[in-house]
Amino acid sequence: MKKTLLASTALVGAALLAAPASAGNVGAKDGMNVSLSGLTWFTTTIYDEDISANKGRGYKFSVNEAEVHIKASNTADNGISYGLTIELNAGSNDGTAADEVFVHIDSDEWGRLELGDQDDAADRMAMGSWQANKGTGGPYGGLGTQSMFSSRASAPLSNANWQVTTTSDATKATYFSPRFGGFQVGASLTPDSGQAAGAAGQDADNDGNIENIFSYGVNYSGKFDEIGVGLSFVGQSGDGESAIGADEAEEDLAIWSVGTKLDFAGFTLGAHYTDGGESGVTAANARNGAEQGSVWGVGLGYQAGPWGVSAWYTDYSADNANTSPAGATETELTRIGFGLGYAVAPGWKMTADVEIFSHDNISDGAGVGTTTDNDGRGFMLNNQFSF
Repeated sequence: MKKTLLASTALVGAALLAAPASAGNVGAKDGMNVSLSGLTWFTTTIYDEDISANKGRGYKFSVNEAEVHIKASNTADNGISYGLTIELNAGSNDGTAADEVFVHIDSDEWGRLELGDQDDAADRMAMGSWQANKGTGGPYGGLGTQSMFSSRASAPLSNANWQVTTTSDATKATYFSPRFGGFQVGASLTPDSGQAAGAAGQDADNDGNIENIFSYGVNYSGKFDEIGVGLSFVGQSGDGESAIGADEAEEDLAIWSVGTKLDFAGFTLGAHYTDGGESGVTAANARNGAEQGSVWGVGLGYQAGPWGVSAWYTDYSADNANTSPAGATETELTRIGFGLGYAVAPGWKMTADVEIFSHDNISDGAGVGTTTDNDGRGFMLNNQFSF
């Protein structure tokens, strides 16, 4: 019986190896070259905060990320490269089968076009304090840290940093120009923030999402003597969707951000400022002085061989409607943290983070504040495995 199974398995393997090249075998010249990679993060978190409803245990284990990445690409006779990327979710708690799915067409002469589910141009071109971080979380929010505590800034500045989740991986078209003299421009068009590839039919235009989202960015990357310099200006605009299909009920999306990154002798210094205007605030609250708010952050990191250390600070503040409870007319969230990273071996990295925060007059995100405050502190240890 075992011999029969082994013989059958060998025949199946031989048949697969003999399949036509047009099927896209790995490395096939007349098909696409296919690569496979993946990652899994296991995190231990210890936390304590004043508001601890449903979080009284004080620690948790989590698989922050588990994905399998499939990439296929080739180059046409005219020099244009093309291909696709599929990132499959592998975590047991993932709600969707895929994370990002998109195709690309790339040329050295006119740039790169991406079509599908991928982060937008503003998110990917922005520079700032998170680029100095050597831990897992840091001022960029990070997987795990953004949900470690109850307190966070109001949407869309949900992580008190640039990582705006306005479009996330909603289906979009994105263009990046070639880099000329260190400069590059990019832009994305997302029809609806709630529409992702494979979604049945067309996403409704009265469900509170954002539509007609235009994301843009320009950045510079260069080097002067031994100092690496990076600068960026990015932003987003879009129309709000109300419960009746009109956009008068809330303010439209209007976010912009500036950032910088400097590198020298193993040190990295990053800083950014983001202004959310009145994005997503109800029209009534906006008339009463409410705004989405703004955030600034600064980070400093150092890398020496496999070791890296960093420290960072962010401050988020927003005006609430003057109809808010007395003493809650301004919301403020400050965060300070320290990160450590160590490359243990090929495909294995360990990171650790300590974070302390203070959140005053917590806002509901629509421009209404409360007199509730929350303070907290936490520690995170992360094992990252990749292949």
